[in-house]
Amino acid sequence: MLTIGDRVALVVCSDGLTARDRPEYTRLLATLTDFGLDVVESPHVFGPAPDAVRAAVLEGFFADPGVAAIFDVSGGDLSGGVLTHLDLGVVARHPTPFFGYSDLTTIVTAIQTRTGQITHLWTVWNLVRSDAEAQLARFRASVLGNADDLFRISAHMVRGEGMAGPLAGGNLRCLLKLAGTPHFPDLRGRVLALESLGASSAAVYAGLHQLRQMGALEEVAGVLLGTFTALQRDHGQDAPTRIALEVLDGRTPLAVTRDFGHGPDSRALRLGARWHTGSH
Repeated sequence: MLTIGDRVALVVCSDGLTARDRPEYTRLLATLTDFGLDVVESPHVFGPAPDAVRAAVLEGFFADPGVAAIFDVSGGDLSGGVLTHLDLGVVARHPTPFFGYSDLTTIVTAIQTRTGQITHLWTVWNLVRSDAEAQLARFRASVLGNADDLFRISAHMVRGEGMAGPLAGGNLRCLLKLAGTPHFPDLRGRVLALESLGASSAAVYAGLHQLRQMGALEEVAGVLLGTFTALQRDHGQDAPTRIALEVLDGRTPLAVTRDFGHGPDSRALRLGARWHTGSH
């Protein structure tokens, strides 16, 4: 995907970083530079900026043939405002690998849905967090090499014999922000991967019911549950599975994995890329 000397861009499409983020951000810049990458930054990484301005910055990086990949370093609630102003025609004409997670589920999904490009649900912050050693090795092998270490999602089936199809999804709360918009993906034949950071049991229950009531789950190839940080902390590791088995149609294949979510050891989902698993 990348080679030494490539230029990569850092952007903020959700909540801006604050002063307390600066030491870790400085380490991130140094880490990417140590890989031999040429890092360019949005002028609006720290502090607020209008949605249209941040959208224009992102479009500019997509349109720049010298930018080999774009990493969003934000999360929170504000990515929908950037999406309103984002010209997806520019993105379609200039396909560039784009990485983001959490609230960036909206933009990562919208780009994949509207342009057909494979997008990446993962945060570059993992390179400087508690699982950094393993993440650095995966990044080197998969982003600066041809291995699939960063993108290898292992799972085991809870219901059904297996599932296969292009991946869709991301953070449950943020995916539902796209409901009723042209950016919500057609889930027919797709594996719907879901995770959450802070959602309570009631919020996960409600979110899954909303997807079912929308008809979004009627023809999915299956549902893949990642980590649900607060829910599993408060109610046990199998809490997301219990809720999903209660809410989902009994014919829907269900699998679980610890390989994606908000944890520092999370691997990357390649939205739009085919994924499969079987009984373990």
